[in-house]
Amino acid sequence: MADLVSVIRGRMGGREYYIGKMTFQELAAKVQFYEELDKTPALDELLQRQLSARSEQMVEYLLRQSERFYGAIIVAAWGGRPVFVRVKMEDHPLLDHDFEFGLLKFDGRQEYFALDGQHRLKSIKIAIEQKPELRHEEVSVIFVTHERTDEGNIKTRRLFHTLNRYARPTTPGENIQLDEDNVVSIATRMLLKSDMTALKPDNLELVRKNLTKTQRHKFTSLAALWDFNMAVLEPMYGIKRDSDYLRFRPAANDIDHVYTSISALWYEMRARTEDFIHFENGTSSAGEIREPDGDPSKGNILFRPVGLRIYGVIIGNALSEFEEIPVNIDGELEPPIWGRVLDRIRGLTLTAGEAPWRGTIFRNNRIEIGGRGLAVRLACYMLNLGQPDIDKLLSDYRGHMDDENAELPDTVVG
Repeated sequence: MADLVSVIRGRMGGREYYIGKMTFQELAAKVQFYEELDKTPALDELLQRQLSARSEQMVEYLLRQSERFYGAIIVAAWGGRPVFVRVKMEDHPLLDHDFEFGLLKFDGRQEYFALDGQHRLKSIKIAIEQKPELRHEEVSVIFVTHERTDEGNIKTRRLFHTLNRYARPTTPGENIQLDEDNVVSIATRMLLKSDMTALKPDNLELVRKNLTKTQRHKFTSLAALWDFNMAVLEPMYGIKRDSDYLRFRPAANDIDHVYTSISALWYEMRARTEDFIHFENGTSSAGEIREPDGDPSKGNILFRPVGLRIYGVIIGNALSEFEEIPVNIDGELEPPIWGRVLDRIRGLTLTAGEAPWRGTIFRNNRIEIGGRGLAVRLACYMLNLGQPDIDKLLSDYRGHMDDENAELPDTVVG
């Protein structure tokens, strides 16, 4: 690290901090990973496993995303005390004595470790080995000092814990709204601009995964809508949730193709589902469709986030039966395919109080998401989709129902 770093000084919570910048090469060479100040091999091994597991995607981001950007990494200077030298800029009319710009002078005795941003640091160390030209990229750094005393150790541990405890990750809904690379997120947002009233932002929970009891006007959550779309698009294009394809923005024509495919399905579903028509023309509210006459057993499971997610998986399974699926991302989708797919599963009721929903996701007169996996398996059995292990399904069904004499529901004709 250079002997002098240009910084701006700030104060908060009785602690001074300094905002500057470092090149990737300086950061990788000088800054270590935070461990407990008294190192323990077990803790160090656990930390390294966590860093490796979570940093792989970040390395790909640095290597492949031309518009890459990282937020500030918080670095503690351990040992020695950097000296702040204020630089006066009295000539400039906009700067007064409260503007604390200066130089942070290090005496070479310090060690540095990341209090916040360890996964970013790990990805930088790996990325510059694979792509040396990244060494000159710069990232903002916030320096705090650490004293090698019992009191100093306590203060630094507290700061590390606070930074990691109160750093709130973005919610699934926020990720969908902000992600400009994930093609499913992009196509899902495009649906919100269509003329389908049910998918308008005002009719969706945009942050949380599920609805609250008071959100009777909402159709579903944005996260559930994404999950439905992903479940359908996965078998169509052969993409997985953790695939590189979803981490980097595809070409515009690919995005258009994905949107055209998924919007065609939604238009077909709307035309075939009476409750959607009632909701869109204002005849019934979403809450009334979920609980007709106050009875949730008569409700439409598509107006429940968990039901919509499950239905997407079932459509995906049905889609996989057709020989022309999956298609390439730049392939042409046969327009009538959705009508044929929905015809294939039309024998499956959407009423919560009937099989396969009764006893799985609808129990004790309410929705219980714990049985969603069993509900999918049961629905596919009823529709004769795939080749289920019937003995295992029956055993799991009886165990879930807590009824050793329970029998599987009758199959239905598509």
